[in-house]
Order: sequence, then structure tokens, then C-alpha cells
Amino acid sequence: MKKTTISLLLMLFVATGCGTGSTENSSSEVTEVKAGTNEISTINEVDLINYRPETGVTKTFTSQGKQLFTEYIVDQNAEYLQRIITLGDMQTTQIVKWTEDRAAVVEESQSSSKESILDGYESVEELEALLDFSQQQEGLEMTTLDTVEVPYGSFHDVIKVTKQQDQMIMTIFYAKGVGMIKQVYETIENSEKEVAELVEIQ
Repeated sequence: MKKTTISLLLMLFVATGCGTGSTENSSSEVTEVKAGTNEISTINEVDLINYRPETGVTKTFTSQGKQLFTEYIVDQNAEYLQRIITLGDMQTTQIVKWTEDRAAVVEESQSSSKESILDGYESVEELEALLDFSQQQEGLEMTTLDTVEVPYGSFHDVIKVTKQQDQMIMTIFYAKGVGMIKQVYETIENSEKEVAELVEIQ
């Protein structure tokens, strides 16, 4: 599992979102209460702005009771979001372009500065697409779930995004006003699995 865990942690760098959306606090284990798989009939009707995080919050994820990483939202404006991901002793700053139909990492650096750089910021390239409701991509499936529970609480109207690439399957769950609440990484070849779960928002 060591190899799988390392791969998961690398992928977590591109898993976005945190905030203080409405939840029902709970300490229960992660389960999908209603495994609703109602596919989004009209993708353009889903406004990703509603799934944006809030500025100034820190979100903590764990796997099997051990902390994996934290995510701090430094700042945001109408188009971009700036965050710091802390994994062990390593801190990474990312700029995410987040609009009504798409979210993508556009800049990444090894920095822990909490000073906003968004004033007048313009992206020049895209590093990694996180959500894309503007077009259907091969290997990408998007559905909605009525309810998903994580240790932090219960979330409703959750977007489930599944990406298949090479020998891996990545499934990410996004909640309104919160962003990512759960991530599942699976290897196709040997069926190994790691789950990152939201446990705290400060």
C-alpha cells in the first residue's frame, strides 16, 4: 500500500475546495447514505460557483484515522482562487481558475506565503482540470448524489466526478459551499484503494 499512498498524496495536490457550507455534524464513518446516481441531464445547468470555497478557512483530510493534508484558502475573486496545501513539511501554493462551468489549476509553486497575489492576476496556462462541465471528456463521468456522509458531517446535492486515466481511477465528491469533501483513489491493476475524508473545517 505504500506505493498507492504516495501516489494518492501526489494526486491530492490537485483536489480542490474547502469552506463552511451547511452540514449536519457527525462523527460517523464515511458512507454514502444514498448512493444516488442521477446523471446530470444538462451539464450547463450546474453552476460550479455554488461549489466554491470560502476565504480564510482551513480544511483537514484524513485516511484511516491519520492526517493526510490540510488546505487553506488564502483569497479569491470573481475568477480565481488562491490556496495553500500542506502535506507534512511541504507547502504548495496553487491558483485555481474557478468559473461557473470549470475549475482548473493554473499555477503552482513551493510557497507558504499567505499574501494574496490575485490582484490583477491573469493565467497563462492550465496545469490540471479539476471540474469541467463545459465539455464532456473521455474517461470523465459526472453524476449527482442526494447525500454523502464524511466524519465532518452530512452533505446534500453532492457532485461526484470520476476520472479514469491510465491504470488509475480517481473519484472526487464536491459539496455546495464547501468544495471537495471526499476523494477515492483506486488502482485498476491490483484494486488497491485509498480514501481521503474531510474531518475538520476551521
